[in-house]
Amino acid sequence: MMWKKGMALLFGVMLIATGLAFSGVSAGESSGSVTVILVSDNAADSALAEYIANLTGAFVVTTPWGVYDPNVTAEIMAYAPDQVIIIGGPAAVLEQYVEDLKDLNITVERWWGKNRYETDIAVIGNATVKLHLKFQGSAIIAPGNDSAAIRKAFMEAVKARGVIIYANNTTDPVRIMGRFGITPRNITIVHTVLMKGATLKILQRIGHGNSTVVIKEVDVNVTREMALEEINKTKERIEYAKKLLANATLDPHDERMAKKMLRASEEGLMRAEEAFDQGDYGKAYGMAIAAEAHADFVVRIASNGWEERLRVDPAMGLRMGLVRIEAQLMIMEKAGINVTEIKKLVDQLDQAIKNGNYELARTLMKKIRLEMMRLYILEKPKFRDHIVFPVGGRHGGKHWKP
Repeated sequence: MMWKKGMALLFGVMLIATGLAFSGVSAGESSGSVTVILVSDNAADSALAEYIANLTGAFVVTTPWGVYDPNVTAEIMAYAPDQVIIIGGPAAVLEQYVEDLKDLNITVERWWGKNRYETDIAVIGNATVKLHLKFQGSAIIAPGNDSAAIRKAFMEAVKARGVIIYANNTTDPVRIMGRFGITPRNITIVHTVLMKGATLKILQRIGHGNSTVVIKEVDVNVTREMALEEINKTKERIEYAKKLLANATLDPHDERMAKKMLRASEEGLMRAEEAFDQGDYGKAYGMAIAAEAHADFVVRIASNGWEERLRVDPAMGLRMGLVRIEAQLMIMEKAGINVTEIKKLVDQLDQAIKNGNYELARTLMKKIRLEMMRLYILEKPKFRDHIVFPVGGRHGGKHWKP
């Protein structure tokens, strides 16, 4: 059906170092428990998620920033988790995921702050208290909006047995470490040439002459590949933003602002591509990051517009629910679960939506969700039978195989 294909497309667009001393319960494996970390593809949040996963054996599932995709929920289902930890705020990982998971009786908690710097602190705090991770006296500091530096900081943290701290012009790394009872002994500051100015301010705040702290700088060279990666990521983000904006219901002020920021993003991308063609990869990298930030702003506004459209259009809300159910049923079938009876209800739901019988459709939707929860809880072992452990690979080599 064409409307289903359209909804699926719109869904697709609408959507910290293993060396730390560790004690207590593993988030991924102890007592047969399974933890999934859900995170956006924001570089800062993703690095934190991968960090925790490497420590605990948890699985990482990634969603595009500010985008809801029912296939992401289905991927989480495949691991049959006992709990899901969301890293990042509701602008990054939409609240719809929380609703999806609670409908399946999966425990969910969100670790976040109002920006990536506060989210970093929230993750450190929660990892310390709830996962009983003990950080040693090394800190690896990177600008929170410098993707290449963040990736390098992650690798440095793995070697140094330290904690990753994202910094801006006002960050006080020593104070942050002290807040969590970490005595600073070694501090590594990672940056690209674009963030050199911010790095100098961090050094001044720490006190470059502090004899009790060993400070090391790591200057990351922006390569052609790094610049191209950022350009391609920004292109994808702009396409998300365009499609969301085209289908969102916005008031005139928000619409003008969104269109203005979209133009700024496209112009920034154009300048990034020009710099790339001229071989100025550092400039291309910086321009692409700035353009992506503008596109993220559009995605945030357009996502709010989507919520408004759903509020005033009951048929669309039901259709979105139907697409979500079908994605979840698909992964259940791949796990060998018999969903024949639920599919019969889904056919009735489909017909009720077509006929405009929304009261019946809501009743059927509720019945389907309850039955899916019951079946999911009952059949969790079948999902876990598909988690395989080959030699090597990410997070100890674990992945899900249909």
